This record gives sequence, structure tokens and C-alpha cells, in this order.
Amino acid sequence: MDDPCRELIGQFVGSDVDPCAATCSFHDRPCTLSSGDTLQLEVERVDAEWIPLFHRCAAHAVAAFPDEHTVYGVNQALIETTLQPTGAFLPQSREYAPEALTIADITIVDVSTETEGRKPTDHP
Repeated sequence: MDDPCRELIGQFVGSDVDPCAATCSFHDRPCTLSSGDTLQLEVERVDAEWIPLFHRCAAHAVAAFPDEHTVYGVNQALIETTLQPTGAFLPQSREYAPEALTIADITIVDVSTETEGRKPTDHP
């Protein structure tokens, strides 16, 4: 499996509306993460690049890549980072935001290789 670290460090994790904050995908109400907070991301390899799928705050962090999110035939990883305001070009406006939150360091928590995961007939 290709190492996601090289490609994901420096990747923007906020939004054009608020580039200095990130959110957790698993809250009913807004959960805002800022510089210095820990963020877990589920990422997968699509068309030769790592794409973030879900963001998890510390309260929703998991120890392993969730079985319900695995996909057979796709390399996936669960990574952890500390958010840093290193700056990024915003996806929609293409403007540079010098304090935009990015992935600063990466710890690989777990992987789900392309030979693992649920096949289309595995779900109810």
C-alpha cells in the first residue's frame, strides 16, 4: 500500500467559509476543531491519490478502521494528525489563506488494504 503520509501532509482540512477551523463528521451539532487539536481521518486511495472521507474529533476517535466503512478493492487508512495553521489555497475560491488548517504530521493508526473490506454483497 502506498504511504499516505507523503501526500497528505500540508493538505487543507477546513472549509472556504472558515479555513481556520475543521469539523467532525460524527456530531449532531457543529463541532469545531482548531489549531493544536487532534484529528483522525479515514482516507482512501482513489485514482492514485489519497482522499479524506471522514473527520473524527478526539471524542469520536476509533482504534481501528471501521468495518462498516471498508471497501474491498480499495486501499484505506485511518490516520491521526495535529492540526496546524500552515496555510493553504482554498478549494473553491483558490485564494490563499495563511492561517488555514492543514495536516501537519501523520500517525497511521490502522490500514485496510485492497484485499480486505466489505464486498458489495456483504451488506444487508
